[in-house]
Amino acid sequence: MPRLHKIFYFLAFIHLIMIGLFASHFAEWGNPKNTVTKILSTIGDYSGSNNIFSFFAPGLSDQPYVIYNMKDTLQKEHVIELTGSSPDFTNRVNNIYGYLTLPEARSIFSASLAQYVLNRYPAANKIRVAMIVQKIPTMDEYIKGERCQWHFWFHRDFQRDSSSLTAK
Repeated sequence: MPRLHKIFYFLAFIHLIMIGLFASHFAEWGNPKNTVTKILSTIGDYSGSNNIFSFFAPGLSDQPYVIYNMKDTLQKEHVIELTGSSPDFTNRVNNIYGYLTLPEARSIFSASLAQYVLNRYPAANKIRVAMIVQKIPTMDEYIKGERCQWHFWFHRDFQRDSSSLTAK
């Protein structure tokens, strides 16, 4: 095997090790100011191995997305997305959105999300939780020319009463 191939295989191996380390949150194991941790973090920053990887998974799962349409006491509308300041928060919210695709879980999770958003926006008294889903084609469908498309999935309206949330 040529020396250049050995170098490329070695770099690929190191890259996979780095991906595994960052996926297991190695920096949280101990002292983040440790010299080795700093060096590995710098390598991860430059190589991209410290990112949470996503990939095209044909036919495996559709991608859910939820938007919130609120009306305040002055009947002014606000459309927001539920985002956080950390990738872990966004990951958790996206996992909950996946449960909204299950009909038996939809009423509970949509009410919980509506209550959470209304608590963040005390001036709002009505909210619509609407879900759209990005349908991802199978590989055969993709080869035939089909592409990802967004589809309306459901919506549910809630209104804040004096101290509770009621579905409309």
